[in-house]
Parts: sequence; structure tokens; C-alpha cells
Amino acid sequence: MEDFSGLALPPLFGGNILEAELETEGVEYVDEGGVTEVQGSLEEGLGEREGQGVRLLQEREREEEREKERERERRKYLTLSQRCREIEQVNERILGRLHQVHRLTRRLKKERRFLMKTLSSYGDDFRNAQLTILLEVK
Repeated sequence: MEDFSGLALPPLFGGNILEAELETEGVEYVDEGGVTEVQGSLEEGLGEREGQGVRLLQEREREEEREKERERERRKYLTLSQRCREIEQVNERILGRLHQVHRLTRRLKKERRFLMKTLSSYGDDFRNAQLTILLEVK
């Protein structure tokens, strides 16, 4: 490796010359009157570097926003999936109750048929009987 200790700044990228360093633009020229001219690329290069920094910051901010959005979506998904499980459990309980009521209804219909058959065999006139139902009014 070459010795760069005499330089004011250490070389970038292990001493390799960058293409940007080979450009003649951005070099200061001093005329006889001591007036300094800078050709545009140096200032533009700084502007580009600042622009790159701004773009990197904007990209990081966008990435952070995307990460926050993903986290919100994940929490929303977890909340909705928990709610779905709760609804499924309620539905299963309701379905169980529905089957219970269906069995109860079948049993009561069977008892009714049995009672009607028994009363008919005794010759009872249950079909023409007056049924009085008292309703309580509160």
C-alpha cells in the first residue's frame, strides 16, 4: 500500500481514485487579479450529495411509515382474528342451544302424539274441549 501520510485527508476507498475525482469541473481557477472561479460541478456535487442525504432521509421516513403501517395492520389483524374466534365460540354455543331446543321440540311432539293417542283410546273428546287460558296482567 502506498504511503499517504503527507496528504491532508486520507484517501477514500483504499486509495483508489474515484471517477468523480477525475472530473475537471469543480476545480478552482485563480486569474491574474486574484479572482477565484469555481466551475459548477463542485457546487452541484455538494447539492447532489445534500440531495442524496435528503433522499435517504425521506426514504428512511417512508420506510418507518411503512413499518408503522405494517404494525398497525398486524395489530388490526390480531384484533380481528380474536374477534372472529369469539364470534365462532358464540355461534357454537347458539348452535348447541338450537340442537337442544330441536331435541326438546321433537320429544314434546312425541309426548303430544302419545297423549292424543291415549285420550282417543279412552274415548275422550279432547278435540272439542274448551280451553281457558288466564293471562296475568301486571
